[in-house]
Amino acid sequence: MSTNYRANKITYVSGSTSLGKGTSFPNVWGIMKGQNNPSGSVTLHGGGSLDFKDIEQHQIFPCYPVSVSVVSGNIIVLE
Repeated sequence: MSTNYRANKITYVSGSTSLGKGTSFPNVWGIMKGQNNPSGSVTLHGGGSLDFKDIEQHQIFPCYPVSVSVVSGNIIVLE
């Protein structure tokens, strides 16, 4: 079974960026790792973090991130 996700806006992000209300990305509901195999991590709402190496390439990861820290490459932010 597959799930269809719909994003109103996708943005390629590099470097460290805050996400959520009061930022340039107020409606983030997920991230996706693109082709460049980026390195870094995402901090999740409610605590905890996830390293990009633990996310499959080209697979949408639904979550409520509060920040991303991209060391190399870029990550796709879904709104």
